Amino acid sequence: MATQAEMLSLAQKLSMDIPEDEIADYEAFLLRTEKTIESIEAMEGKATNNPRTLAYYQPEPDTTKNHRRNIHYPKQEDNPLGAWAWRFELSSDSPTYEILNGKTVCLKDNICVAGVPCLLGTDTFRDWVPHTDATVVSRIIDAGGVITGKAVCENLSRGAVSATAATGPVHNPYARGYSVGGSSSGTAAIVASGAADLGIGCDQGGSIRIPAALTGLYGFKPTTGLVPYTGIASNDASLDYVGPIANTVIDTALLLEAIAGADGLDDRSGPGILPPGDVPRYSDLLKQGDFSLKGLRIGVLKEGMPNKINPDVLSKFRDAVNIFEKSGAKVQDISISLHSDAQKLYSILSKMGNHMGMMGHATGRRQVMLTDLFEKKGLPYTPEAISKMSVMCKEGLLSGEFAWKHHSTVYAKTVNILRKLKDKYDEAFSSVDVIVMPTTLSCASRLPSPDATPIAQLEAAQGLIDNTCAFNATGHPALAVPIGFVPAQEDPKIKLPASMQIVGKWHDELTILRAAYAWEQFVKEDLVMSKIEIQMRGP
Repeated sequence: MATQAEMLSLAQKLSMDIPEDEIADYEAFLLRTEKTIESIEAMEGKATNNPRTLAYYQPEPDTTKNHRRNIHYPKQEDNPLGAWAWRFELSSDSPTYEILNGKTVCLKDNICVAGVPCLLGTDTFRDWVPHTDATVVSRIIDAGGVITGKAVCENLSRGAVSATAATGPVHNPYARGYSVGGSSSGTAAIVASGAADLGIGCDQGGSIRIPAALTGLYGFKPTTGLVPYTGIASNDASLDYVGPIANTVIDTALLLEAIAGADGLDDRSGPGILPPGDVPRYSDLLKQGDFSLKGLRIGVLKEGMPNKINPDVLSKFRDAVNIFEKSGAKVQDISISLHSDAQKLYSILSKMGNHMGMMGHATGRRQVMLTDLFEKKGLPYTPEAISKMSVMCKEGLLSGEFAWKHHSTVYAKTVNILRKLKDKYDEAFSSVDVIVMPTTLSCASRLPSPDATPIAQLEAAQGLIDNTCAFNATGHPALAVPIGFVPAQEDPKIKLPASMQIVGKWHDELTILRAAYAWEQFVKEDLVMSKIEIQMRGP
């Protein structure tokens, strides 16, 4: 309530000294604001019992045409990896075009599907059932895909180790008890295990590419805004991406083709983002080309291979680069010294930006707002809600609060330095067509124990985001490519996937896909045989 006592309390918090003879005026100002807020809250029938009131002015899906069937929480025996968050089947009676043609798709569980509960990996709140379909959902079923469920994501989509979801850990299909990465952990586990043909992940620092890398899959973080984020829960819009996870380059291209293009709702889709009908038909263009990479200029990033890299991962990456040379590409070493500071820069952007989003203070957006989710969160957080957050969420909130209170100008400086980093990558693209480096500096590690200390839980993610997070901040498209298997650090008898990241110019997804496709064709038989051999051993 806008009482005089409340006004004086707020003024004290803002270090605002209000003279005695002006107190009544400032109390009146606050009362005006309160009345304005109340009039907005009363718009469109807030007092009604219609649950859609909380989801004010979100796009409404046609549930008579796009059926939601068999919605249920998975039984433990049907969820051996802990990867399914919710099961259902969603398809269209009359898809516009059928490039996905019955392929099954799972979605990261921060993506809205009307009528299906969304867990967001957390129990800080419960029973959020969205009333809208995310744009990617509508596009998948319109392309003939069949969505078969939601995949577990890390707690509030924070974290790169698959151990923080309220439903329990997600296990690596190649070795039970090992991480799948995060935060799109369930998506990668489901696709890698063959329980779905394709998956959709979301990526705020590597959350598509890291799980793909640790499970032997392709994972594509596209150019900023190419795939609309409409209808997906977000912590910081400047770092949000949504994209495909798949077993092959062609499937990756097909799914990207189906979901890409501006939707007129997501303000991340700025200049250069084409409407869906004008997006390149990536899969057809790949099939029409030859497998030669003759003349393609590939830059191997020196700073992407720091001293702390796992030597087996480095060796496997060097072998992958040699394949490019055998395919006719021109390979050269390049150096971008600022890349070594990218993780620190990203950390500031993420912690301070995510802090504002998690506290409900993010502004400056023109998009579909998930107002019903804000209601569910019940901000500000209660002590009970905070106690149920993961270490990653708590650390982020604490660090963000500290940074805004004591170093408020560092965010602005970071944004400018990251623009400089983007320019440095772009300068490199004047002499090379794509840049390559290991996706992660290590393979999957054992999941931390449930009673691990906070430090141990955070350290379990070491080496995972070093090469991925920069491109969330700069907007460049980046693809994780499986390159074979390496021994687990804890047990050399266990073999786990390694990965190479291919980064391209803004809006040049096609060159990345061509490079990956040619590489894949050259080693396809060997990779398939390696997968079969390791899968036969059992996780």
